Amino acid sequence: MRTDLLHKTVLTAAGVAATGVGIAGPAIAAQATPAEKTAQVQADRKGHGERELDVRYEAQPNFYYCGPAATRNAISVLGKNIDVDAMAKEMGTTENGTNSIND
Repeated sequence: MRTDLLHKTVLTAAGVAATGVGIAGPAIAAQATPAEKTAQVQADRKGHGERELDVRYEAQPNFYYCGPAATRNAISVLGKNIDVDAMAKEMGTTENGTNSIND
């Protein structure tokens, strides 16, 4: 009986240690990235014709307007200013949401 208790204790400790390493390992590795490598990646990306989209963000006014609000924000890049309520009406959005992205 004493052997079973010792065996279970060792297995439990090993499981806790493995879980801790599994969780902390990637986080520690991500923080250990040298600054030189990051600077090199950023330097490589310069001069490749970077673009910045002019999104005029507007938050959704309620919990069920996510589709119309996202669509309205995406269309704002084209310079169009569409009211989110008008977008919701056009898409047939109700308190149950929007039926399909194709609508």
